[in-house]
Amino acid sequence: MKPTRIAVIGAGPSGLAATRALDRAGLDVVGFEASTDVGGLWDITNPRSTMYESAHLISSRTTTEFADFPMRSTVDYPGHRELKKYFGEYADTFGLREKFRFGARVSRVQRDATGWSVDGEHVDGVVLANGTLAEPSIPNFPGQFDGELLHSSAYKSATIFAGKRVLIVGAGNSGCDIAVDAVHHAASVDLSVRRGYYFVPRYLFGKPSDTLNQGRPLPARIKQAIDSRVLRAFTGDPVRFGFPKPDYRIYESHPIVN
Repeated sequence: MKPTRIAVIGAGPSGLAATRALDRAGLDVVGFEASTDVGGLWDITNPRSTMYESAHLISSRTTTEFADFPMRSTVDYPGHRELKKYFGEYADTFGLREKFRFGARVSRVQRDATGWSVDGEHVDGVVLANGTLAEPSIPNFPGQFDGELLHSSAYKSATIFAGKRVLIVGAGNSGCDIAVDAVHHAASVDLSVRRGYYFVPRYLFGKPSDTLNQGRPLPARIKQAIDSRVLRAFTGDPVRFGFPKPDYRIYESHPIVN
């Protein structure tokens, strides 16, 4: 009996993890990757990557690494180049590269009589690991603007801001990273937000902030109460700096780690 054949679309972290798990389960895996190497968005040379020069993890190394393959790096928050190298080492260690076809952009996935068809090739199942952030969503603003409009997915280096007045729309992790980059080059930097946020520094009490209470989780309400007080002690109240007051408790929405 032929083993079940599964297609994995995307050789980023999720695609590699899925391929490793399926392979360990004894399934036949065929991978498709539009770029020329593993790493997904962490490969800044990938044309679909949204990576920029200053990008680092927002979760710390020990809470991000694969359980069966610790990172060799001792840096708490590795940058994108270290992450790209790490995913390459992971793929090589477990023989994942040879399961992928590189330069193979999938254009059609559909049901067939007994399973699925991936660009005309039959498989029994499909894992979509093609990324959620590869296609930019650019809003339409009323009125006329004669300056440059740049989506964060196209941002690579802060030198483009030299001497300019910069408005960053959105205070997600990328927006805040870009704001930090821009202040070293731009004539001025403003940040526009729709709601209040909780801003979490990468370090608290000298340790990566996401490792506090690691392995010993507190009940949600207690953790929210304690961490809110710790944040106020370390960073102050963001309302004092012009941000709206959050209309939700910490961790009810993704905090900004910056």
